[in-house]
Amino acid sequence: MQDWKTLLTTPRFRSLWLALVCNNLGSWCVMAALPILVAERFGAGSELVLSLGLRILPKILLAPIAGGFLRRYGAIRVAACALAAEGLLTASLPWWHTFVYLQVVIAAIGTLDVFVNPSLLSLRGPATPDGLSMAANTLCSVADRAAKIVGPVIGGLAVLGGFEPAFLAFGAAILFAAVPVSRLRIAAEPPAERQRFIASPMEFVAMVRGDRVLTGLLIAAVTYMVMLGGLRPFLFWANRDWYGASDTAWTGLLSAQGVGALIGALAAGMLGRRLQKWMSAYGLTLVTGILEGALHLALLLTVSGTQAMVVLAAASVPEILSTATWFTAMQERLTPPQQGIFFTFAMPVWDCAYALGVMSAGLHANGSLGLGPFWALVSLSATLPLLPLLAMHAWKTAAR
Repeated sequence: MQDWKTLLTTPRFRSLWLALVCNNLGSWCVMAALPILVAERFGAGSELVLSLGLRILPKILLAPIAGGFLRRYGAIRVAACALAAEGLLTASLPWWHTFVYLQVVIAAIGTLDVFVNPSLLSLRGPATPDGLSMAANTLCSVADRAAKIVGPVIGGLAVLGGFEPAFLAFGAAILFAAVPVSRLRIAAEPPAERQRFIASPMEFVAMVRGDRVLTGLLIAAVTYMVMLGGLRPFLFWANRDWYGASDTAWTGLLSAQGVGALIGALAAGMLGRRLQKWMSAYGLTLVTGILEGALHLALLLTVSGTQAMVVLAAASVPEILSTATWFTAMQERLTPPQQGIFFTFAMPVWDCAYALGVMSAGLHANGSLGLGPFWALVSLSATLPLLPLLAMHAWKTAAR
């Protein structure tokens, strides 16, 4: 915990962390409130699906342009400008009463996300003092997971007072995140020489192919996203069919994940240094990822919602450790400019993996698999690929 105190008293990290808190909170409030706005004004059918999709599609289509901007102008400038524009557009959402215009604004916000998220991720390493990467990534995970718990609650309650004031507040939170980012002074910013506006996907491919650790990290992230995508429909069905609870009770299962994540963050904060002395960040990523998958697989043994909450909370502890060590290992392998390119192209891959996990739920919905076999397939698909990676890493470590 002393490491957290040191980090939060370091001006450059404190500025980045404050920006993450504000942006994550505002974004999760919007994720909860935007479907309510669209459904109330235009309907909850294809209109709602389109509104949600328009926030994701630009990540796939515009990744090369975002990568070029990051390389040419630097993560600080790109993040600050994109956050400011996103905050203003978010605040304007309730004032668009024509469906087409509203979709244009939503698509613009999704486009800005392409620039915001990779920029903030690539700033983690330069903003972190030497030797505190594990603790820093854990604190960043706390900012994200806490927002996932609190944001939807605030978003749902805020719209009760009116869409206009609610979205003004959400937009203000995102806009405010641009202020501490713009004040960052980091020597690792890329030089100002002219660079191409479009980054080639082959740069990303070359990074991954040229470094087996990066290959392993990408595989771990992709398989994790597949499991995450399949987890929510599984929990919804298990809550109803296995535990006999009402549909609304499944939110308690989601809350258990958040509680476990915060416990995991505390554990990582206290044990991070000791764990890194025992094993490399990459090795820890694989070990904790396998443990997380094994605990999620244990959901097959639960017979009540209470037992499922305990298992989910327990699984979230290694999950947060795995997340922190994953980013630490990534920062050890790539320079900040390289991280910007990597994250720009990796995030669409992760979105597709998450979508694949969600779509895999169709195997149960159409009767091809029972609920138990469906979850066994999804959870094992996230765990088994890590076993040979861990074995190969252990063999190489022992050979040194």
